[in-house]
Amino acid sequence: SSCTFHSDFNLVRTATAQGWRASAAMRAVALAACLVGSASGLSVASSSSSSSSAAGRRGARDGPGDEAFAALEELGVEAKPKSYSVRKVRTIPHEGRPWTQGLEFADDGRLVETSGDYPFGTGSFVRVVDKDTGATVQKITDGLARPMFIEGIAELGGRWFASTYEDHVALEYDENFNFVKSHSFPYEGWGLTHGPGRKSFLATNSSEFILSLDPENFTLVSALPATCLGHTVPGLNELEFVDDFLGQGPALLGNVIETRVVLVLDPKTAKCTGAFHLQDLETVTQDELRGSHVANGIAFSKQTGTLWVTGKNWENMFEIAIEGPGLGDFSQEDAISMLARHLESL
Repeated sequence: SSCTFHSDFNLVRTATAQGWRASAAMRAVALAACLVGSASGLSVASSSSSSSSAAGRRGARDGPGDEAFAALEELGVEAKPKSYSVRKVRTIPHEGRPWTQGLEFADDGRLVETSGDYPFGTGSFVRVVDKDTGATVQKITDGLARPMFIEGIAELGGRWFASTYEDHVALEYDENFNFVKSHSFPYEGWGLTHGPGRKSFLATNSSEFILSLDPENFTLVSALPATCLGHTVPGLNELEFVDDFLGQGPALLGNVIETRVVLVLDPKTAKCTGAFHLQDLETVTQDELRGSHVANGIAFSKQTGTLWVTGKNWENMFEIAIEGPGLGDFSQEDAISMLARHLESL
């Protein structure tokens, strides 16, 4: 199959039985049409051909936009991101509907959540959640004197470390959440997780950069911009590192602020390899336009191979399975088209 494109830019029809004759630049524009449709100002019509010669030069590919993706690859642009689907496994109550900032599984299977001081005055805390009932098993406020605002949390070397929003400290706890000490953390705290091989921390700070931090003193080792669909992606919030994502190797997952999209990144390059969305789990409310009730919190369970997700003030927490890889239908509101629409609005 191939794509036939016509637009306000007067692109000529370029897909033929003999293959694409457009320049690389024109095929790049065609890719944008396949991905974002009307958001890019182009309309897309799908057509089919009995000839297989169009795929001959690069090998068989998956769908009508793939020749354009190949053109982008030739130009040095990141490979085609995949749009994964989500299957809900089970739902538990999100007790107290806290302002979730971090979600993480301990190596021993405990589900750990952090909640920021919002509404202001409620106080930040760390808690251990019963995975069967949603009840709070343990609640920790040591080291979190108001107005300190806790953010992401990660386990490393048998200890727990949590970042803070604008307090410029990272909190250290032992395996049972006894407060150990505070560390200097000279960044705006957003997401926090361990890096490859558990030899570093990965953090975000509201910008497009993924920060790699020294685990001993939180000094900056490197910073890579998160990119997808030819854009940088600012505002990655809660983070989760998965050692082997769907058999494809290591991946860094991150909630994209102001959306229900979770980005899947190659941790070596910070380029996106895919995305999935949480649109169908909890009812979307108007508060999400003002930063409340947004999706935030991703935890990978090594025991089951599933993810647990929730959001700020959400009524529920969800165990989900990611299905894929799959491309989805770009004419529908899949994760990649959601992301494209969001990035075009920035």
